[in-house]
Amino acid sequence: MKKLILTIIAVVALSFAASAQITQIKSTQLPAQARTTIRNAWNGAPIVDAWRNKEGRKVEYKASVEDGSTMKFNAGGQWIEVKSYGGVPTNLFPKALLSHLDKYFEDRQIVWATKTPKRYQVQLTDGSKLEFNAKGVFQAFL
Repeated sequence: MKKLILTIIAVVALSFAASAQITQIKSTQLPAQARTTIRNAWNGAPIVDAWRNKEGRKVEYKASVEDGSTMKFNAGGQWIEVKSYGGVPTNLFPKALLSHLDKYFEDRQIVWATKTPKRYQVQLTDGSKLEFNAKGVFQAFL
């Protein structure tokens, strides 16, 4: 009985692993909006790697630029995550969010951020994690 349960668990785990398809793609295969966002955020820096991740019907893209910064995009090309240890470009955020950071965290940069239609989450160089609404108004520390 124990062997049967372990076999079933292994089959289920393998079926989930097999459903995700991560494929390296050419940068030109990224959605147009994703390419535009990268070009604007990193002042035309070349894309060095691009990937498509397909799990069932869900498709996401990931790209990296020369300095090692990475961005994830949804199927429509809107950014959903960005990571840059040199500092995430500020032109990706609403002015209210940047004003709050300038006022209370003036010497720190954003090194990681996620975005949904309702919120932004950011992590700063000192490890602080903050949440803002879609308009950039501070909501909470995480």
